[in-house]
Amino acid sequence: MRSAVFFLLGLLVLAGSVNAYVLTISAPSEIRAGAPLEVVGNTTFPVGTQFDLVIYRLQPTTPAEVTRTIIIVDESKSFQASFPTTGMEAGDYKVEARFLTDPGSKLGSDSVTMRVFRITDRSGEIVLTVPTDQVLGEALRVEGYIPKAGVTTITLKVSGPQGAVLPPQDIRTTTRTGRDEGYFMKMFPVSERGNYYVDFYDVKGFMTTVKFMVNAPPPGTEEVVTPGATASPTESAIPTRTPFPVAGCCAALIGAGLIARRVRRI
Repeated sequence: MRSAVFFLLGLLVLAGSVNAYVLTISAPSEIRAGAPLEVVGNTTFPVGTQFDLVIYRLQPTTPAEVTRTIIIVDESKSFQASFPTTGMEAGDYKVEARFLTDPGSKLGSDSVTMRVFRITDRSGEIVLTVPTDQVLGEALRVEGYIPKAGVTTITLKVSGPQGAVLPPQDIRTTTRTGRDEGYFMKMFPVSERGNYYVDFYDVKGFMTTVKFMVNAPPPGTEEVVTPGATASPTESAIPTRTPFPVAGCCAALIGAGLIARRVRRI
């Protein structure tokens, strides 16, 4: 009798495990501030099942929600989500799958619905010596230094308005006498106004993202050439001629002839 009861209980447990669904998520344990958090996962839940992937900031009190996105299971039974971390403080966080209603026993014991990760901030390692607000004709100039970096290689990746992406550029830093900072300078000629984002990488990986704003030059800054009113130095004055007084000369000759006749008669 007892064996029959245990057999039935075993069948119930087996049936419950067969009917349970599995959901697993994966995420890196550490990322740099500004780099996106990529979360991937798979599940055996039916197509159309919805749940949220939620980012929480871990703190001594209740975890604080930062952001979330909705996942809808499709035929592939796999999913992925990208969370921007720009503006998020360094520290410990977790990403968790949360259902609209508690799945209860439907969620199998093999499921992994939560991952803890840490955000590290390296933005303080980049010191810019140019303003982040620049104007067309002078942009995009990326210049500065990395404290205690010395001579090394960094990579700059620039993305511009409307998703435009410039080819990555490797830059060799230089040093100055008696100093250990690694100085860098790169000019990316741009012709469109808008926001440009520059990603910095070194041998350790991603460092930070810096936002530059490029605007048109202020009105009145263009050089205006006003034509002068004076003649060009190469131009010379055209000489004028005074007309010869023909009538006056004729009258003088006639008068002289009359005077000569009178003198002869006398």
